[in-house]
Amino acid sequence: MNATEPMVVHYVKDMDRALPFYRDVLGLKAEFESTGWSTLRCGGCIVALHILSAGMIEGAVAHAGLNLHVDDLDAAMEEVTGGGGEVRNVREAGGGIPVRIAVISDTEGNVFELRQFVGD
Repeated sequence: MNATEPMVVHYVKDMDRALPFYRDVLGLKAEFESTGWSTLRCGGCIVALHILSAGMIEGAVAHAGLNLHVDDLDAAMEEVTGGGGEVRNVREAGGGIPVRIAVISDTEGNVFELRQFVGD
């Protein structure tokens, strides 16, 4: 087996609201856009946005999923809130963990993390 093309799928209620958040706020490169399925490139990973059909229920898997590196976490959090997202929590570096992490909700309630390496 040679598995390739890692993909994270987020289910969204409103593609017209979700796509600009990932494309314009997070700066991911859109590769395919439609009303039901859109894909964006983040380095070697694909982030797919899948429309949540009526009657479907989707919940976040605890502490698993999309985690993106940023150079300046504080500036990134401002961009997120300005673009319609929400900062749920910030964990500071310490105790042997060299990164600051912000837990973010996108415009559709999907949760992911932004991280900034700050060193030892």
